Amino acid sequence: MQDRVFFAALGGLLHDIGKLIQRSQPDPWKKPERFRTDALKTHAAFSADFIWENLPENWREAVLPAAYHHNPQAAQADQALSQLIALADKLSAGERSDIDEEAQKKYPMQLVSIFDRVSLDKNRKKQAAHFLPLKALALEENTLFAAAPQAESLQRNGYKQLADLIKEEVKYAQESLSGSRWAYLEHLLSSLQRCAWSVPSAYYYSLPDVSLYDHSRMTAALAACLADWEPALINQQLDAVTRNFRDKKDNPLLEQPAALLVGGDISGIQDFIYTLSAQRAAKTLRGRSFYLQLLTEAVLRYVLNALGMPYTNVIYSGGGHFYLLAPVSALEKLSELRRDVTTRLLEHHGTSLYLALEAVSVPFTGFKVGQFPQHWDAMHRKLASAKQRRYSELGEDFYHKIFEPQAHGGNQEDTCSVCGVERNDLQPITDEVEPNSSNRICKLCASFYDELGKKLPNAPYVILGIGQPKDTRSGSALDALAAFGLSLAFPNGNMQRLKDADYAMIWALNDPQPAQPWPRLQNLPAARGLRYTVNRVPVDQQGDAVAFDELQKRSNGIKRLGVLRMDVDGLGNIFKNGFGEGGQSIASLARVSTLSFQLSLFFEGWIKQICEQESDDIYAVYAGGDDVFLIAPWDQVPGLALRIVEDFGKYTGGNPDLHISGGMAFIHGKYPIHQAAQDAGRALDDGAKRVDGKNAFHFLGENWKWPQFKELAAKQKLLVEVSDPQNNQQAPRALLQVLQGLASQEQKRRQERPNDKRVWGPWMWIGDYQLTRMIERSSGELEEKLKHIHQQASSDLYANILQWGKAARWAQLELRKTKE
Repeated sequence: MQDRVFFAALGGLLHDIGKLIQRSQPDPWKKPERFRTDALKTHAAFSADFIWENLPENWREAVLPAAYHHNPQAAQADQALSQLIALADKLSAGERSDIDEEAQKKYPMQLVSIFDRVSLDKNRKKQAAHFLPLKALALEENTLFAAAPQAESLQRNGYKQLADLIKEEVKYAQESLSGSRWAYLEHLLSSLQRCAWSVPSAYYYSLPDVSLYDHSRMTAALAACLADWEPALINQQLDAVTRNFRDKKDNPLLEQPAALLVGGDISGIQDFIYTLSAQRAAKTLRGRSFYLQLLTEAVLRYVLNALGMPYTNVIYSGGGHFYLLAPVSALEKLSELRRDVTTRLLEHHGTSLYLALEAVSVPFTGFKVGQFPQHWDAMHRKLASAKQRRYSELGEDFYHKIFEPQAHGGNQEDTCSVCGVERNDLQPITDEVEPNSSNRICKLCASFYDELGKKLPNAPYVILGIGQPKDTRSGSALDALAAFGLSLAFPNGNMQRLKDADYAMIWALNDPQPAQPWPRLQNLPAARGLRYTVNRVPVDQQGDAVAFDELQKRSNGIKRLGVLRMDVDGLGNIFKNGFGEGGQSIASLARVSTLSFQLSLFFEGWIKQICEQESDDIYAVYAGGDDVFLIAPWDQVPGLALRIVEDFGKYTGGNPDLHISGGMAFIHGKYPIHQAAQDAGRALDDGAKRVDGKNAFHFLGENWKWPQFKELAAKQKLLVEVSDPQNNQQAPRALLQVLQGLASQEQKRRQERPNDKRVWGPWMWIGDYQLTRMIERSSGELEEKLKHIHQQASSDLYANILQWGKAARWAQLELRKTKE
């Protein structure tokens, strides 16, 4: 990486680090002695002092000008770098909206939840009611969930702990990583994520809704994009941006492109993960899903490396998508880069996976508050168009690489029994129940289990080797990753795989624990970072993944599995208009990146906690971005879905515009996974998503708004209690059939008279008669519960009998014996 890009990115990351240090001091307005000068604002003086104290000695002078970004002329060494950071700082902030001279009297030194700032209702004011606690990032409810502001003494103490932690992290980088600029920069970025994710970038004159982490990394990204500009041009743009953002003065210079917004979208993921036979599905499915996460990471890093950009330039990565900022000059490289990535994917995956790679140019005015979502939306439109023109980048090689007949074909014996793809590297499946079976598995599918799926559930860390791409041939998952320069190892595993890496990135898949310290690598610089991953799979006594037909035996009642798919409703519109429209928008690059980070933190992190807290029987296929795909014994899935929705509501502060819909399908353990994924997908997309306002759950053939479903779950629980054969006072076996029969009659009448708001019929007096007879034949606690059921079911002339009928059906499935 060129010196200028490196120091620009490093300066961007550290330009405001003094805000964290300053707020941790007993006297926050007393500048550090070494930089007690009027040329620096107080927080900038603390930034300069931090840089001087904590960076390697040979980098101090080069990075120190970043602290002078409020007064570049005072920088004694490199005024051009100071001006560059000043410009990037303003673009990242957009320049900050909500300027309020009295803000210090209104807001604490805590970060306002970004969800408080999202609203699709023009008449609902964006609030500031929930504040994140000042704690290091951890998967704990009292850390992740915003609440009322803390007392000022707790705020100061929080800043003190975070300041101490960031110094520890930088000390590790100084001692272990100063020989590798890439590793040092990435470790510092990860350290800021952990320590500054909930620290406001500004609160004294601004409503504090952007974290210091997100503001700093986007400042670093923009500085890296502009690093090759001539100093005179940077100075001109800085003056123009300052006048425009603050004085509203237009300038033609601001229409020049500042950076490229680059988007990557790997298509074919759904078919690639789920199109496999039931055989070995449980063993390979989680490995396949994790591999797609690794492949996205590998391709992203490959693109960054080709464009000469550091990891600071990533806005978001997950779910087969990535978005980053690149210099305008990178546009001429994209065509060749598309072709190169496509060729490598074709070698290892044929036409099953394809990367759409597009970019839009963002002018300087595009980073002004309210403008960035337009370019974000334009980039997504270009990606959608690119996916309709797959492989056009191959040019004259299109026909040869895509349509030309292969040397082999049509031989069933050369077809993998797991993925159904014809390959020439098949091997016998050695762990079959039937040892003489002719089933065979390809090297790629075998590696999903042997190299990934078998090791992932028990791994606290994953080690990524970052190096140069290799011209590997079609083979295992690790061969495909190596084609993009990524190698993989697990702690206590085969470290030889990392031998050609330039440096390593260690992902902690969960919060690091004292009993499981960070792995130490010999002779290879290793950056550290959190990358929460839902890696839960049910295992047997030997620690092997439980087959799905065995997992279904753990269900109560009917022996089936439940397949759950969920996602956030209207997420594209939230990013486009959630911060307001037109002149009322407060959207900026940093706010968009903060929203992306906070959403991924819930789906990648907190859902991991939910799965681990709820049950050992949950097979977490995927959770990330805004998507969830889980498989579990069917009776555990409804409660799991409800927990996810309720926690998301608390996590977003009850924002009415942020909600999740879900769909559940029942399957047998030997049911094809691709069909199960489609069934649950239809339940979501053609069921819950069709409800007005969405925010619904498709279950047992019906769509339920979540409050209705919660009522349904309460009714089902009561019916199970009174109908359970183990209950000393069991309700008549006919109770569940009676309720279903009444609901069926009412539903039939509704179908006959679809335009009637209310319908009447004989089920009303039949229900009264049958339920009353049951009450008369019971006594004690059972009698009281039956009276309650009768009262609730018959209220308002049996207006909610359909819900009672579904609750009875649900209870019946849970109580059913195998022979029934």
